[in-house]
Amino acid sequence: MNSSNRATAVAVRVALMFGIVGLVGVLIGALFLPAAIAANDVVRAVRTDILDVAPMGDAAMQPQNSYVYDAFGQQLAELTFEENRVPVSLEEIPQVAIDAVLATEDATFYSHDGVHHLSIIRAAIDNFRAGSIESGASTLTQQYVKMAFLSPEQTYQRKIEEAIYALEIERRLSKDEILELYLNRSYYGSSVYGIGTAAERYFSRDVRELSLGEAATLAGILRSPERNNPISSIENAQTRRDIVLRQMANHGFISQAQAEAAIDENLRILVSEPPPPEYPFWTDWVSRLLVSEQLAEALGTQMNALEAMGPTAEERRRRVFQAGLRIHTTLDPDMQEYAEEAIRASLTYEDEPLHEIAQEPMGSIVSIEPGTGAIRALAVGPHTYGTCAEDNSWVGETEDGLLLCDRTKVNPAVNGVGGSGRQPGSAYKPFVTAAALEDGVPPSLTLDARGPAEIEGCVDYDGGTAGTWTVRNSGGNDILDMYEAMARSSNVFHAMLVAEIGPEKLVNMSHRLGITAELEANCSLALGAADVTPLEMATAYATLANRGEYCAPFPITRIEDADGRVIWEHTPDCRQVVDTEVADRVVDVLAGPVRGGGTAPGANLGSWPTRGKTGTTDNNVDAWFVGFVRQLATAAWVGYPNGQRFYVDEDAAEEVCGTQHFLNQCPPTTQLMRGVTIAGTAYSQVFGGTIAAPMWRLYMGNAVQQFEPQGFPAPPPMPRGQVPDLLGIGDQEEILDRAVEAGFRVLFEDVESHLPQGEMFSQSPAAGTNVPLGTLIVIEVSDGTGSIPEVPDIVGMERDEARQLVLSRGFEFGTIYREVDDPDQDGRVIRQEPRPGTEQDDDAFDDDPRVIMYVGEYQ
Repeated sequence: MNSSNRATAVAVRVALMFGIVGLVGVLIGALFLPAAIAANDVVRAVRTDILDVAPMGDAAMQPQNSYVYDAFGQQLAELTFEENRVPVSLEEIPQVAIDAVLATEDATFYSHDGVHHLSIIRAAIDNFRAGSIESGASTLTQQYVKMAFLSPEQTYQRKIEEAIYALEIERRLSKDEILELYLNRSYYGSSVYGIGTAAERYFSRDVRELSLGEAATLAGILRSPERNNPISSIENAQTRRDIVLRQMANHGFISQAQAEAAIDENLRILVSEPPPPEYPFWTDWVSRLLVSEQLAEALGTQMNALEAMGPTAEERRRRVFQAGLRIHTTLDPDMQEYAEEAIRASLTYEDEPLHEIAQEPMGSIVSIEPGTGAIRALAVGPHTYGTCAEDNSWVGETEDGLLLCDRTKVNPAVNGVGGSGRQPGSAYKPFVTAAALEDGVPPSLTLDARGPAEIEGCVDYDGGTAGTWTVRNSGGNDILDMYEAMARSSNVFHAMLVAEIGPEKLVNMSHRLGITAELEANCSLALGAADVTPLEMATAYATLANRGEYCAPFPITRIEDADGRVIWEHTPDCRQVVDTEVADRVVDVLAGPVRGGGTAPGANLGSWPTRGKTGTTDNNVDAWFVGFVRQLATAAWVGYPNGQRFYVDEDAAEEVCGTQHFLNQCPPTTQLMRGVTIAGTAYSQVFGGTIAAPMWRLYMGNAVQQFEPQGFPAPPPMPRGQVPDLLGIGDQEEILDRAVEAGFRVLFEDVESHLPQGEMFSQSPAAGTNVPLGTLIVIEVSDGTGSIPEVPDIVGMERDEARQLVLSRGFEFGTIYREVDDPDQDGRVIRQEPRPGTEQDDDAFDDDPRVIMYVGEYQ
């Protein structure tokens, strides 16, 4: 440490010393001053004149659960699943439970005035020596202050506020009132708050019925709730119980014999699951959005709702779960029910046992209202909300010892709630189309999309430096235009498209449409190589459905306090991010996949004009269908959860994953949807059109009934142009440049011909033809291997048949009609020039390889 840093550290420690000494002096002085002076003058002086401590709130305020409502004002849930609490009065709590808490937390509670002054001095000296907060010396009153009024950080300012508030609470409330508040606010682990709720959770009994051992167990949890509760570790819980029992005997609350008798008893628990709220994945996410800054940022909207709850996470959590808020949301309960039922019907069968449901893939359906951004449904299943690890409620095990659970708290529909996003595969291709159209690529663009194709200038799926990207098709292996490529989901076509415009433009388009995930500017993004959520995909498709106007997705419309006063209200956030004509064209292109010949014709909603796209990732890890009608955009996803794996014991885990195991756990592994049985049906491979699209159709078929069918605006006419004469140019590079300059693409097709190898001899469409820009001009190039064409024998053939044969041999043709007497010769070739067998380079043609056919005409 240099001299400057050393001097700074010394100055800080000296300042801390004077601050501590000053505070200790004030508190000791308060102990000896007359009560009125101590209560009114000293505390007020320390707070306002010395430390500038903010006034304390209502010391006797009992927490109130908050409520979540749907879009129609009907109550969805009481927020108890994060802070499950059932308040009880002090009279209901047995003395043995009160004694257990006092023995381990504050045996002199009824004799001190809120703080232990000598303990503060000892702790202050220890903390000064350590240079930070190491010792607490908190009374039960101070612990209540921490829970009710202060943030959890360990700072000198906070410890000072804690002591001052404790003195003031002792002045305002009786000891019994403080104790009751404390016992109802204390955290007992496993989302349980309050001793009444803890008695029900861990022992399935009323708090009034607690035995000595059970009361000591609950008191023992308080020091380390997540570590010492009997669900997390019954061994830890029993060890702490025994310590509390000995402390109770030492302080005279029970006899030594009573303590030893209780210690000799095995700890027995009978766990009761708290009832989950209705639509728990939704209510959990909504409540977390108002507490977690990370989660609110992941959504990308409604940060101001979070800010209205308070500046720190602790203050926000306290307000959301304890202030009796009325949180109104956008959820349509009918749509939510349809979505959850569609997931169950698609991924389970009737009366399927829980151990089989635990092995089914997960599904999610998310619906957004184009034009507002309101999230109308957000469903996850068939796993229900919860966890098996907390209370060992496993529903079975596999042959290798994998424990099975039919519950989860991971929400794959959104960012930040356990899921990390899933790759959308071909469902991402509409964004490529939008970016290309915006870049000036014509919608009638036609490309040779036959694969595998080597695409220059792109990075491959594994990243790395620019080079050749090899792309293969799973469909659409043909010469395609933009419409056909989308309908048949051609990988090569869209890979060529992103290579032409550059992946940076695709990233930019994706973010504008509503994809909030971080994206790498790789060409493989065109085929869905990015981790996104159903919420993001539904948002992006909603932007297209809304003619390029993005409306930020939001789940909360307004928040009211316990008295019904509005403390926050959503403000719409809509803006035009894509040109209307571009969006309309993409919407038109998206009609192809849901029509005959597309990848998901079964998703078509009939009377309701439907648009959408399937998506399947490499190795069938994820399957999607994302689509919309005019009034509703919906993303449907199916895939295995791929989460942490729990085994029956440590040996079983080591057998499966070797040194990677931690206790009885193995890290996540990717499970493919190949060779699987889902809902009783065996599948060799699962694609977007296999389960996701029918699941989407099942849901949307019900959801759209409330809407009148509406069509989509027609895009503008295809731009057209005149095909240039390319055969006379000679050089292929020049031909390509000339064609692109005129708005067309070229395909050089090697064909068998007697002409010199490399000679270009045919162009289609012909020069001067007026066709849509982007049309592929096919130029035939001789491979030099063909024999010289000979004039076929066409006498006696119908005119059209003869014409086709002549053309197929590479000759031009002419027709001369001659009157005939025989009706059987009407329309037939009666003579030809030159004779059959004449070679194309014969002098008889005079450089004009034309066959003249004389056709009979009966009068």
